[in-house]
Amino acid sequence: MGNCAALSASARGVFKKSKALPIETTFKLPAPLPSWPPGDGFASESIELGGLQVYQISSFSKVWATHEGTRQPWGKLLRTFTLTESQPNNKPLSGWALAAKSTKDKDEDEDDHPLLKKPLDYTLVWNSESLKTLKKEGDGYVWLPTPPHGYEAIGHVVTSSPEKPSLDQIRCVRSDHTDHCEADSWIWARYRW
Repeated sequence: MGNCAALSASARGVFKKSKALPIETTFKLPAPLPSWPPGDGFASESIELGGLQVYQISSFSKVWATHEGTRQPWGKLLRTFTLTESQPNNKPLSGWALAAKSTKDKDEDEDDHPLLKKPLDYTLVWNSESLKTLKKEGDGYVWLPTPPHGYEAIGHVVTSSPEKPSLDQIRCVRSDHTDHCEADSWIWARYRW
């Protein structure tokens, strides 16, 4: 994954002294929210879709950040299984992603054609190591899972380490439960538009 160099104690201290990005500041409303009736749980838990229990996830962890290279002055990649969640650093985190698990009692190794299956490997598709002049917080690495035959990877895994992610971290989806989609526009580039 390229050359690695150990950082001296003084070099490591540089990262600790960096100013926190604006995203670390929590947004506060001008008044408290009114209390809402509890309701009957509509869209609050999960939904079963063809043997998959699907959940809406809206809590993400920042993996890598840059202070330039986006339409906004800053950007970051989040620890998700998709690159659609790259967001500017100067705004509160927003958005959501879907996560799923099988509703079957069988382990994926016992089932001939489970809906979800571990990837076979990962391919490194991008990293920020070569962007020496970019103002960034460490390096980011984008990995594409290699799906088993008959399965599709439905996104990427982002890490802050050149080591491949664990194969247990995500699952690929059986091809008959996927559809083709196209990217609308770039979400990050080395130079501003």
